[in-house]
Amino acid sequence: MRRFIATICLIFLCSGSALASGFSIYEASVRANGMLGAFSAYADHVSTIYYNPAGLGGMDGIRVSGGATIIAPRSTFRNLSSLAPRGEKTVMEKQNFLVPNFYGSYQITDNLTAGIGVYAPFGLGTKWPSDWVGRGSAIETSIETLFINPSIGYQLPDFGIGKIKIGAGLQIAAHGEVKLKRAVTSFTPEGTFILNGELEKPAYGFNAGLLYEPVEDITIGFTYRSEVTTKFEGDATFENLNVGFPSEAKGGAEITMPSSYVIALNVKPIEGLTTELDYVWWGWSSYDELAINFDQNIPALGGSTIVSERNYNDSWQLRFGAEYTKVGIEGLTLRGGIAYDENPIKDRYVDPTLPDSDRWLFSGGVTYSLTDYLAIDAAYIFIRAKQREVTNTHEGGIDGVYTTYANLPSLGFTLNL
Repeated sequence: MRRFIATICLIFLCSGSALASGFSIYEASVRANGMLGAFSAYADHVSTIYYNPAGLGGMDGIRVSGGATIIAPRSTFRNLSSLAPRGEKTVMEKQNFLVPNFYGSYQITDNLTAGIGVYAPFGLGTKWPSDWVGRGSAIETSIETLFINPSIGYQLPDFGIGKIKIGAGLQIAAHGEVKLKRAVTSFTPEGTFILNGELEKPAYGFNAGLLYEPVEDITIGFTYRSEVTTKFEGDATFENLNVGFPSEAKGGAEITMPSSYVIALNVKPIEGLTTELDYVWWGWSSYDELAINFDQNIPALGGSTIVSERNYNDSWQLRFGAEYTKVGIEGLTLRGGIAYDENPIKDRYVDPTLPDSDRWLFSGGVTYSLTDYLAIDAAYIFIRAKQREVTNTHEGGIDGVYTTYANLPSLGFTLNL
């Protein structure tokens, strides 16, 4: 029963695929994807609204960019529990997720520029066969979020110590949906639990950044994103569970999306070549437990409030990207990147809703300028997570070995007026 309770809690915070630190999505710009998000000191594209709002400072004219990334995760599970033959393999059902982004900026004065971004910083999902060994932990899990980020950037006057830009923005969690489906194997015949929820109201946070160019061709960047506390509410349905459960109920939870910061170094060693190294820190330790509040007493659960222990660790990422414009073809720019992401989930808390693991990422990207104003951006990311064996898992998990990889193609445009 406690295993069932713990899994109910997981829906409100699990993305389902080990693609970024925890359940974050760092693919917020097609152009940045080509450099694996090593973009927080780049400051030459309107998607700086996400990566570092200080980059807006001094950005001229009107700039618009949009695009989408397809995230195609693939996972397998090899059973080590007593619930099925040891070594039995299960393949997660194939799903593709479309992650959009849009940015626009307008120069107010020579040094002051405002902009707005729309992107999905948290999400994804998993879907396992309905009869698999871990159906008591998860069959289907998903979360979708959409943030709006109005921002402003300002380039300070010349003080003789180099160029300094500052920026800030308001993070607005404007939309969110969650879904959980799982079997309740502690009853005969088995029952099914389904939960559908959505963001109760918009939630708010902020981001701020600094860019410092001490000498030409070297830029140091710092950006910070605050926690955003969201409130979800949803409808729970209990099928074939007639003893101790209502046919349906409402439930809600308060979820804090973690804070993060980035320290970035951008260097242009030769004409046409730009390189950047970013260190990204995530404050996942703020996610220590999750409380679910139902609108009525549920006898089988022993009350109306359930608390699930999570105890995540803080985590970090190291991202390197490069861009080269002198390729011999007019209007063509090439990009590439490599990154390492540390996951925040302790072995005890890994489960099928989020089979997370440390991972390596590799990317390539291109931009082709069709005119002086319009360019097409394309990128591809491959993610290979380390094979992860987990044993002695908590009540919402299952012992076994997870193997995960993902393909992330993306396509977009950039318009400078």
